[in-house]
Amino acid sequence: MDPAPAVWRSTPARMLWGAALGTVTWPLDLVCAVAVLLRRPAPPGPVGTLVAWHRRRTVRFLGWSDDGAALTSPRAARYLAARVGVGLIGTFVLGLFAYGLFAVVAALASWLFDMRLTVDKAFQGDGLSTPELLGMIPVGAILLYLDLMGLIGVALLDRSAAARWLAPSRSERLEAEVESLTVSRADLLAALDAERGRIERDLHDGVQQRAVALGLLVNRARRAVGASSSGSLLLEQAAREAELLVTDLRDVAWRVRPTTLDTHGLAPVLAELVSRAEPPTVLEWESPERLPPGVETTIYYVVAEALTNVAKHSGADEARVLVSVGRARRDLPAPEAHVTITDNGLGGAVLSPGHGLAGLAGRVAAAGGTLAVDSPAGGPTRIEVNLPCA
Repeated sequence: MDPAPAVWRSTPARMLWGAALGTVTWPLDLVCAVAVLLRRPAPPGPVGTLVAWHRRRTVRFLGWSDDGAALTSPRAARYLAARVGVGLIGTFVLGLFAYGLFAVVAALASWLFDMRLTVDKAFQGDGLSTPELLGMIPVGAILLYLDLMGLIGVALLDRSAAARWLAPSRSERLEAEVESLTVSRADLLAALDAERGRIERDLHDGVQQRAVALGLLVNRARRAVGASSSGSLLLEQAAREAELLVTDLRDVAWRVRPTTLDTHGLAPVLAELVSRAEPPTVLEWESPERLPPGVETTIYYVVAEALTNVAKHSGADEARVLVSVGRARRDLPAPEAHVTITDNGLGGAVLSPGHGLAGLAGRVAAAGGTLAVDSPAGGPTRIEVNLPCA
């Protein structure tokens, strides 16, 4: 759906004018409605132009909020058919209004100039007297008010027809909201990944370099004081701590978001991940290939979180990661990445809200994929992820 245009503030005068404009087009509405019925696949060009004009008219004069629902043949036919009915009612109301105006002119002509008009028997004969004319004013004012209210009613019917047939249906609104939420979640994850990359670069280029420099300074100080100095032992301990600090910083930066994921792709990152994993883990990916960046990032975090859970909670002594790319069904528009993580642990893993697997399921869903967990009590545990590569 397109963004809704600005809604004009409607006033009684604008509503009357908008209803009058819509009334005179009912013959054209009828012709176009028949044309739509004869051409089912798509609304003809003139039909789309006419409906677009009615949309602008109802927004500008009748205060309707157009949400930009797509125009289809059934929608156009039903709206124009409803417009024909509204136009006929409006024509009758405008006819009464025109007759009333003519009656006013006839009454004034009969009173002022003693003219003989055959509008009504009251205007024939010797003309209207002043008391008779004054007596007709309240009646005419009431009839004018009723006629204008009738035209306002036609405007409300016109707006209701647009709201019924041109506004998106409830299912369309829900689909649009789901699409908007999906895009928003995907954008949020993309922003989160970008921020993780920035943090990794800051750790690598800033804090880690300072830690390396600190280790070098400690080693220089240790060599300067000599082995026999009383502070040599402390400097040696400080050097070891500096080395451990650099190692920890590298590990933290790598877990935040490995740099090689952007430069070399997913295959070496997964190989490094399983080489560090406990328990021993086997990676199976016969033909590693570059995948879309968002897919590679999602797979990395899924595998990393799953292996972390295996190490912490499963009690397993082996795990396996299988990655493949292909089409599970011929009707799929694009290949899918299939990831399976298994272990021979105790089982019992569930997608509980607030836990790591539930967060992974949300990340996978934001990427348009699915995550399933099969973990009966006693094991084994199997996590399957499918991600479209479009």
